[in-house]
Parts: sequence; structure tokens; C-alpha cells
Amino acid sequence: MRSVFVLMVSLFFFAFSTVAWAGETAVVDFQRAINEVKEGIKAKEKLDSMYAQRQQQMTGLEQQLQTKYTEYEQQKALLSDTARAQREQELMELQAQAQQMAYQAEMEMQEAYAKEMEALIVKMRDIAIEIAKAKSYDMVLEATEGGLVYHSDKIPDITDEVIKKYDAKFPG
Repeated sequence: MRSVFVLMVSLFFFAFSTVAWAGETAVVDFQRAINEVKEGIKAKEKLDSMYAQRQQQMTGLEQQLQTKYTEYEQQKALLSDTARAQREQELMELQAQAQQMAYQAEMEMQEAYAKEMEALIVKMRDIAIEIAKAKSYDMVLEATEGGLVYHSDKIPDITDEVIKKYDAKFPG
């Protein structure tokens, strides 16, 4: 008797979940869209330029540190204990400065990336909602960030449409 009850409850929930998911569904790949819309391409170029600048600064500081270290190694046998300690202290400070600059550059890059991506995603989400409403989709799943592992080819992918509408609305 109890197993019949469990079976009936299970069938009820299965039937209910099937009905609940019976609506029209579509998927969108925001990551692909970000890489393809004009504004996304410009944002990537801006971030790449920013990264190249930071990398150039880091390279200059690393070269300066390497030059000073090489000079120190060549001269350390001739230096007094006080002078040697002073040069070692200078090298340690320069190395700490390089590490701090690298950390700060990394934080700035992460912040700039997050800011750029958030702005793009907000606009794309609005466009995806417009498309979903126009095509009467009950649900739109994001293919990469939403944890979607698989979707049938029968489920429409509106990514191309999001890209076209985004570029039309925000020519970049």
C-alpha cells in the first residue's frame, strides 16, 4: 500500500514537472555574443591595450631590477659590509615595488574587465528578453554561465539574433 502511494506521488510530480517545462525554450551564448558584437570587440581591444601598457611597465621595472642585481653581484666582493647591506636593502625594496605594481596591475585589469563585461551583459540580457517576448519563449537559458550542459538542436539558439540586434542598437 505504501509503495503504491509513493508511486502515485512520484507520478504526480513527474507529470507536474513535465507540464511545468512544456513551454517554449531558447538558449543564448552571451560569451560568444560578447566576442562577436562590435562593442565587445572594442572592449577587448581596450583591455588588451591596457594589459600591454601594464606589461610594458612591468618589463621596464623587471629590467631595472635585473640590471641593479647584476651590478650588485659584480661589485659585492668590493663593497664594505655596510654598503653591501644598503645595496641589498635597495634591491629588496625594488623587488617589493615590482611585486606591488604587479598586484595593483592585476587588480586594475580584473576591475576593468568586470566593468566592461557587466555593461555588455546588462544590454545583452535586455535584448534577449526583447527577443523572448517577441517570439513568445517561456524561458531563455544562458548556455555558458547558466550551467547548461546540453540542449537539443530543437531548442532555438538566439545568440545570432542577439548579436545582430545588439550591434544595431549599440553600433559601438
